[in-house]
Amino acid sequence: MMKDKKSSNGNNDNKAFDPNANKDIKELTHKALISFLRDHAKDKLDSKRDLDALNSQILEFLNCFILIGYNCEGEPVTLISAHNQQEADSLGTLLNKFIFKNNSEE
Repeated sequence: MMKDKKSSNGNNDNKAFDPNANKDIKELTHKALISFLRDHAKDKLDSKRDLDALNSQILEFLNCFILIGYNCEGEPVTLISAHNQQEADSLGTLLNKFIFKNNSEE
């Protein structure tokens, strides 16, 4: 025999929260969601613009490159610029040499 789940105060939780039940709650929830999504989209767009500017700056000095790091918010950032298969293979080889060289020094 299964028992009904009870909340911490001992009452039955038969009613689920329905944001559509109250017009004010629905409107407030909608506005909060819209605001959050706009801010998130703006942050993503700003981040993409910054990465595009960094990519252009590096391309002035390097033909092909791999950039691996973290931004100021602690989010991982990777940029890979290789215009053909030969450049991609060269970057892979250089990355392997870098990893094994630094790993063997320890």
